[in-house]
Amino acid sequence: MLRIVIADDELPIREWLNYCLKDKNTRLEIVGIASDGLQAHELAVKEKPDVVIMDIRMPKMDGITAMKNIKKVLPQTEFVILTNYADFSYAKQAITCGAKEYILKSELRSSELIEILAKIEEDRSKQYDRPRIADQLERAAQKTLTEYSGEHNDNNNQFIEKALIYIHEHFNKAISLADVAGQVYRSPEYFSRLFKEVTGENFSIYLINYRLTHARTLLINTDFKITDIAYRVGYQNPSYFSRLYKKYMGITPEDERRKNSPKAK
Repeated sequence: MLRIVIADDELPIREWLNYCLKDKNTRLEIVGIASDGLQAHELAVKEKPDVVIMDIRMPKMDGITAMKNIKKVLPQTEFVILTNYADFSYAKQAITCGAKEYILKSELRSSELIEILAKIEEDRSKQYDRPRIADQLERAAQKTLTEYSGEHNDNNNQFIEKALIYIHEHFNKAISLADVAGQVYRSPEYFSRLFKEVTGENFSIYLINYRLTHARTLLINTDFKITDIAYRVGYQNPSYFSRLYKKYMGITPEDERRKNSPKAK
């Protein structure tokens, strides 16, 4: 059973989380509910939860400080951080300090939360070789996802559409998965799963293919040097660009231009 502490200074959020988690799966045990960071720390030390679901901004002790203090005593405890749009940079710091995931309160869905908890339990079961209960959590996640599938899928598609727009506008810069995830206010781990789910491709493969497709257009239709083209599609190392082009396009940049350029015909 996954033991959980809830910590949030907003009563409606605490009540909703408590109801949601109890309602969706009897294998999730709420062992404590806190209204401030100090109380969250005290409850965690006392109850030794597997997971703490915690607001990043709370009275008496902020979420990051509480998480650091709890981690010192309970290093295996996982954290799911709740945040608002204004807290984004703060939330990134929380991920750096060891939070498993963060969720925007404005986008808070029981389906996403259950899915995250299922992944946490699965990872913990693998790590500690404990009896696995991920199947129950996954069944609960599937039940909830079915109930909210239309809304959930629409939200996912919107996030990925925003991400794709950002990629298409900034592919010529040194962007990373973390950069793009930040643009849609998602952790890199969650965004990576979501991107693959919606597009059918890994983020890195999608970015490479998009860059190389644009590079092919430049090779065929311009007189730019291959070195310049590499820079124009986001690669600072022309040699690496050439190797990548050969690997994914099946032909060297030089041969591509020689074979397909209008001047070669």
